[in-house]
Amino acid sequence: MRRRGSLLEWLWNTVQQGERRIIRVMVLASVLLLLMQLSAARDPLDFYMKVASEVEAPPLELPALAKPELEQSVKTWQVTLKATPAAPIRVVQNGTVIATLANGEQKVAVKSGQIQLDGIGIAQTVKVQVIDKDAQLLEPRQNQMFILQGNIQNLIVKP
Repeated sequence: MRRRGSLLEWLWNTVQQGERRIIRVMVLASVLLLLMQLSAARDPLDFYMKVASEVEAPPLELPALAKPELEQSVKTWQVTLKATPAAPIRVVQNGTVIATLANGEQKVAVKSGQIQLDGIGIAQTVKVQVIDKDAQLLEPRQNQMFILQGNIQNLIVKP
């Protein structure tokens, strides 16, 4: 019996020593973390000034001005659209109405991106066809047809 009691005592002492070591390691890690944080912010005024300058005047990340994508986005192309029957279809790009197809056929100066053919409020079915376009444009295709039934159709302009 005595041997059994000493084995349990030995096991209990081992567990307690392990707990003490774990607590010591955690206290040491907490102290190291506190020291690291204090060394990062040596002078609170410098830290505040740095943060305040970033908030008041954030660094501007301007894209390079000579990128070919920007040159293409500025360029305009001519696309001729024909509405059958003639209807007040609005041609919208970037939120701006650039043309109206009330006369049936209209030549439109467009930029690369997306164009909307707005037929909302028109009761009849209207077909809009791309009659002519610049040769550099891949989209829209020549003779491409869009059918508007009082809705909006999106048209891609891609060189």
